[in-house]
Amino acid sequence: MHETNAVNKATSPTLPKDAALAGAQKSVDPSAKTKGKAHGQTGPKSEAGKKRSRWNALKDGATAKSTVLPFEDARLYKRHIKEVEEALAPSNYVEQLLVREYAEGVWRIIRHEKRSAYERERIFKDLTAPMVANMLGLEERYVSGAPDYLMDLKYHISQKEAVLAGQALLQYRHLMENAQHIGNFNMVWRQYPVLFEALSQWLLAKNPNSTPLFTSTGKDLNLPWQQNPTKFVQLLERFSDHLLYVAYFDSMKPKIRVWMESWYFLQRSEMRKLESVDQLLLKERNQAHAILDRLARLRKSTLFAIPTSGHALRER
Repeated sequence: MHETNAVNKATSPTLPKDAALAGAQKSVDPSAKTKGKAHGQTGPKSEAGKKRSRWNALKDGATAKSTVLPFEDARLYKRHIKEVEEALAPSNYVEQLLVREYAEGVWRIIRHEKRSAYERERIFKDLTAPMVANMLGLEERYVSGAPDYLMDLKYHISQKEAVLAGQALLQYRHLMENAQHIGNFNMVWRQYPVLFEALSQWLLAKNPNSTPLFTSTGKDLNLPWQQNPTKFVQLLERFSDHLLYVAYFDSMKPKIRVWMESWYFLQRSEMRKLESVDQLLLKERNQAHAILDRLARLRKSTLFAIPTSGHALRER
């Protein structure tokens, strides 16, 4: 007995007191038995459960990639992936891989399209409405008051608005030819009903807190506008600038379009960046189409393979 104890002491390594104490605590720690097997759960037992769990690693792996940029909405990305998978309905592991690859490719295509749009908008950042008005050859007074929609060729002015603005502009020019000797515009405004009605609406829309053009009865100009004809002429001048653009914006569009096109393509440094984005977008689209072709070929080969194997089984 003494010999056995001596052998054990000789062959056992000498541990520091702290390490020995830690080992003793670990051996009696009740939680140590549950860490390895997750409370005895080793995964699904049924065939259906096993089939569902096959995709766990794939889904987690896709999420682990930096597919979603920090500023992108992860929820939108997940919904996008789900909708693509529901639309293409992969039926096996290989199809699942191809569909996920395609969905991520489409996500990148959408991203590149947005980037391309931002790049195009950035080219026009230095372009201003007065620059466009100056290009049109308008007088300086019209250039300084150019509206922002002059750079937006999609901006729509109805034909009715344009016609009324044209009529009001003609009345304004006629009034100005005879305005030098007018001391009170309340005496003449009824001869220019289209002009003054449009002016009243424009003044209210531009500044709701300003003094209304007409009295509450609508039969006379408000007293402040009657008493200061010089200020009233200045108001009419600003309004005529507005009328010019409303009346002739549609006819200005072709010339604006040509000038903006030349501006756009002359920004060579910007265009080189944009072309690289477009090339990347084209590459992504080609890859996405190639993935769909692979998926179609895979399904076609599977479709023809299944009846053949069934027929062979029936023959046996």
